[in-house]
Amino acid sequence: MAYSLSELSDRQDIVDLLAAYCRAIDDNRPEDVVSLFTDDCYLDYGEQFPIVEGRTAATKFFTIGTDRLYAKSAHFVSNAEVSFPTNDEALAFSYVNAWHEFHDHKPDAWIFGRYSDELTRSDGCWLIHKRTFRSMGDHNWVGEMSYIERHGPHR
Repeated sequence: MAYSLSELSDRQDIVDLLAAYCRAIDDNRPEDVVSLFTDDCYLDYGEQFPIVEGRTAATKFFTIGTDRLYAKSAHFVSNAEVSFPTNDEALAFSYVNAWHEFHDHKPDAWIFGRYSDELTRSDGCWLIHKRTFRSMGDHNWVGEMSYIERHGPHR
């Protein structure tokens, strides 16, 4: 796909935003995580978790997850695909591998999956408006996850 110079710049801004999300989660900075989302954000991390709507609910959600649920984490985002339906809207698909060390001596866990993001440009900055996470697999995860549907000739 051929990108314009503006799209290349926007694409890099979005890839940087995805990395900033991982860094803020791993540093236990929920306010910084939430700053990467629109005020009216919609977050769907799968059926194990509630749907989160708006920054206030997102702050509560990330504070619980990054502080009370696990002691440490390392999120790795890769394979970013970005497209631009309009100048101020973007779609991004990226893969995430995330390691978690839990409190209460539970075994460490890995989760592997995909973020599907709808982004909007606001005041010159890209923000995530809608995020959906679906798992592709896990090791020692603490609950049921919503898994990606596989497509192909054998389905």
